[in-house]
Amino acid sequence: MRTSIRSAILAAALVPICGILLAPSAQAEDVPTPRELLEECEDGSDSCWFHPDGPPKEVEGESHQVGTSVFNCTDGPQTMNVIWSDTATETNSLGVTMGLEYGFSDVFKASLQASYSHSWATAHTESQTTAINVPAGSVGWITRVPTLLEVSGRYELHFGKRYYDHYYWYVPFTATSPKGDAGRVTQRTRPITPDEAKAHCGDTLPTTRPPAG
Repeated sequence: MRTSIRSAILAAALVPICGILLAPSAQAEDVPTPRELLEECEDGSDSCWFHPDGPPKEVEGESHQVGTSVFNCTDGPQTMNVIWSDTATETNSLGVTMGLEYGFSDVFKASLQASYSHSWATAHTESQTTAINVPAGSVGWITRVPTLLEVSGRYELHFGKRYYDHYYWYVPFTATSPKGDAGRVTQRTRPITPDEAKAHCGDTLPTTRPPAG
């Protein structure tokens, strides 16, 4: 993965600038890492910009269980409440937290605000109480798929003197952040297993149970 990213950076560094093609004097292993380049943003470079490819677009995060499972050990259906809280956080192709005081983070957020009037969120916590209709002899739980906003683009850095033999560098960058809504919340149930019955139903399965599967 690092080799492919470095190759992308090297290819970007070799694009024509004002009609002049930068000399390919460095091999892929001789270029700086994306993190090293972006640490030069504002403080080490003469100028640094982020160019988004377009406005933030909605994508789905990973489906996961929220809250604890509830067990209906009775012979009839039950409506059971699951109290849950779930926090979605931003991620990016560098694996750093955009909320920290990085110069390139400020440049990224300022670009989105100026281009699309979008304020970048580093985290969002959603809390709910969800009622589940749990059949007799079943376990119920809640899954959530958070809604994320994804931004892709590239950083452009200009240096007053050569940095790794080039004055101009371009760094591809992708980041996602929570949209700030509930996302997709789903109720799920299945029959209680014998081991779960021992742990949660006093060693006895209810006489009325849904078919397995």
